[in-house]
Amino acid sequence: MSVLHVTNGDSAAGTLRTFLDDPVLVTCDVLHDGPAPLVDGDRWYETRAQFLTDGFGARYDETRASLAAFDRTIADARQRGEVVLWFEHDLFDQLLLIRTLDVLVPGEPRAGEHGFVSLICIGEFPGVDRFIGLGQLTAEQLASLYPVRQRVTDEQFALARAAWRAFRSADPRGFADMMHADTHALPFLAGAIQRLFEEYPSTANGLSWTRHAILRALSAGPLDAMDLFRVTQQEEARPFLGDCGFFDMLRDLSKGRHALVTIAPDRPSLDLRGSIVSITDTGRDVLERRSDAVVLNGIDEWRGGVHLEGDHRSPWRWDAGAKTLVS
Repeated sequence: MSVLHVTNGDSAAGTLRTFLDDPVLVTCDVLHDGPAPLVDGDRWYETRAQFLTDGFGARYDETRASLAAFDRTIADARQRGEVVLWFEHDLFDQLLLIRTLDVLVPGEPRAGEHGFVSLICIGEFPGVDRFIGLGQLTAEQLASLYPVRQRVTDEQFALARAAWRAFRSADPRGFADMMHADTHALPFLAGAIQRLFEEYPSTANGLSWTRHAILRALSAGPLDAMDLFRVTQQEEARPFLGDCGFFDMLRDLSKGRHALVTIAPDRPSLDLRGSIVSITDTGRDVLERRSDAVVLNGIDEWRGGVHLEGDHRSPWRWDAGAKTLVS
């Protein structure tokens, strides 16, 4: 029986390939960023490819083809044998996991289907003080997980399908409700959902969790962009953000009617390493809740299927104290 392994990230994939004879496929779409509407097939590939082209400098045709090829590959592999999913506990991986499970079984399982899907999904590893992801484990450590993989159950498939649909809805309330629903079948999902909503503008000052962490770190003094990335990620219980996405966020904070940070020099390239980031007086006002970031600069962001847009307000905000979504 043939086996296909699927994971997120080239680091983990590279280590898996050192001891696995079977093919290893990488999935790495940043689903927590950019539009992820309730569409499928060609419209899905076109939407994501356009965003990745605009935001990360990818080539549209190649990206669209790659997204479609991934779906075909894992769907075909399940018909021939086993698909092994290697994921972890953070927001990035949990969104990729529910989407991959939905692609593998887009509807109710059909009697007589060939092959099966098994899952390795961890949030810690013995002897690793701060587990961040599979990419930090050695080949020996990863290999120890393979024999204890678990076959994905109908309950897990059903939960993944429901979560994937709710994430892509234009109304975020259904996805928010899943934070408090029974999601034990995928034990890291509820925490990932909460982390997504923490990236909504807050009721306190219009800043997402990450943007607030950026300004808080800069309040002590300017920092190199890469050092700033490392400092903020140390505060994350489950780091999920890549440096490119982080640098794009810094640029967003430096633009608009009222800049909250300055970047010197602000290079046109994606990489801001070597640039110094400083907080502005307006940024300090927002950090201290004397001003609101959305009121100052408006908002135009996507979180799954939800388009947060408005010149002076956001249609949805996150109340960190109550841990709830508010309109």
